[in-house]
Amino acid sequence: MKKLKYILLSFIPVLLLSACESKLLDKTPLDSYSDATVWSDPALASAYLNYTYYALNNPISSVMLGSMCDEMPVGRGSSSQSYNLGTMSADVQSGLPSWLGWNTTNWGSVQRVNLFLDNIDGIADKYPDSEQAGVKAKTDILKGEALFLRAFIYHNFCRLYGGVPLFSTANKLGDDFENLERATFEETVNFIVKDCDDAAALLPLKADQELGRPTKEAALTLKSRILLFAASDLTADGTVTNNLVGYVPAPNRTALWTLAKNAAKAVIDLGAANGYPKLADFGAPDQAAVAKNYFELFKSYTLANDEIIWGLQFDMALGRTHRQNQRCGPNGINCFGRNGPLQQVIDDYDMSDGSKFFDHFEIDADMNYKNISATFGHENPYYDREPRFYATFLYDSAVWQQRPVNLQPRDPLGIYERRTHRTMAPDGSYTDVFGLDTRKGPLSPGNGCYGGYLTKKTMDDTSNGDIQNNQNVWIHMRFAEILFNYAEACLELGETGVATDYINMIRNRAGLPDFTGDIEEALRHERRVELYAEESRWYDIRRWKIMIEKMTPPLGGIDILEVKNTDGTIVTTWKWIKAHTDNVMSAKQYWLPIPRSELNKAPLLKQNPLYPE
Repeated sequence: MKKLKYILLSFIPVLLLSACESKLLDKTPLDSYSDATVWSDPALASAYLNYTYYALNNPISSVMLGSMCDEMPVGRGSSSQSYNLGTMSADVQSGLPSWLGWNTTNWGSVQRVNLFLDNIDGIADKYPDSEQAGVKAKTDILKGEALFLRAFIYHNFCRLYGGVPLFSTANKLGDDFENLERATFEETVNFIVKDCDDAAALLPLKADQELGRPTKEAALTLKSRILLFAASDLTADGTVTNNLVGYVPAPNRTALWTLAKNAAKAVIDLGAANGYPKLADFGAPDQAAVAKNYFELFKSYTLANDEIIWGLQFDMALGRTHRQNQRCGPNGINCFGRNGPLQQVIDDYDMSDGSKFFDHFEIDADMNYKNISATFGHENPYYDREPRFYATFLYDSAVWQQRPVNLQPRDPLGIYERRTHRTMAPDGSYTDVFGLDTRKGPLSPGNGCYGGYLTKKTMDDTSNGDIQNNQNVWIHMRFAEILFNYAEACLELGETGVATDYINMIRNRAGLPDFTGDIEEALRHERRVELYAEESRWYDIRRWKIMIEKMTPPLGGIDILEVKNTDGTIVTTWKWIKAHTDNVMSAKQYWLPIPRSELNKAPLLKQNPLYPE
């Protein structure tokens, strides 16, 4: 497997040297390169571009994007952040995931890419005629990569802020930014789409590209993603405040949904013609196999799986790793217990026969979960759930990893333990033994999560988070997203039968029967479950304009009490608890505010709706 080499390039300005210094200092540096040298060699130009990959958003962090929607609490749940509390403004930007937003790293990457694009086409001309075609073939691919990277950065900006300043060439020292203005939302989308189209025309297929670099499939997938966002209610239902955050005047929705449909279909057709991208075979209808193989997809060490379109690949030998196991693993193995799911996410996962959880369980007056099912007899709400539930979460009694040596006598199997064990005495007194992964456990209790669950999906069960780094991949794009995009666009265009087929394609791959009931509800449910913790949900509930509805309910968790009575009987209760600070949501949070520092630098930039200027 080829490996990306990350080379930090320094650019040395020409200095005015005195005559006595010139002989000593007027030499070519051995550890850095001049502009002229870089832009005469495809290998050096590629190394320059590599830094942009390094600077791209890395969603593997202590506070993931799921904390800004109805997937996860903030961190382990003890506090909140300015976005969730409704206090984010031009002056208050704290709490936003560090890689996300209007920051110098992202704009710096745009500048770096633009400088690359300003120079890449001239490299071939510096070679003899006999070599120019071969050099141009290399630089065209690099140009496609750069166009994709610019589109990727801008698509994040667009989904966060709406229309933003568009830079197609590199800025120069002395450029005047006082007259800088935001492009309209429509102009920004068109800019991104053009970059995607231009990139797709230059990039090879994944089979012919180094893993981790953009491909034709990735460029077309990015186009599909931004066109789906653009066609949705948030930006296209005719009620937007101004043309910075949507289409003004009201657009032709049929035309927008047709563009979104065709963009997704282009990726599907590419897969049909080449054999990939395609859905991975998880082994359905064997649900145990599905659970295992779904988890294994995200535990992959390379991006080679045919379902994966593009993502981040890590390599221990290069020092490019992450610490997701440490951040998100149980405190009972000395990890940090962050980014676990909310109770409402747990309850959204279906039963093993595809029926809804609350068809079989209810929450009684004491807030305890009670089985009311005529189909499933077990009182434990974690029994008989669909395969993706077991692949995605750590819940009480799930097998995970071996304990530290001193805790192995109590737990030789490595079970995630969140229950309190209470032993009753004849006089009515009792003794409690707290679960190893609770906030009263014996190891790192302060790192226990408040809600009771952890996200298994982003971790590696072979990595010891206490002492080891991870190298499992981060998947930015996979084929399942394309199928959802296509199904949604078809549904909006009235092609219900086609949409049904593609929704069921995802369900059947997960070992579940065809959905029943309302098709829009089914689509949104499947997208929520299948793409959990993949940076989709926050954008989805915003573009569907259901953010306030979904984020206002209390943020729940679970308290499990196992009581051993004096007669030897054991009674266990699973109690819904309020585990986290309430969100405070309003319409302004459909978009993020531009920081005050940026407004001061460029006074003509307009702030987003409902935020003070």
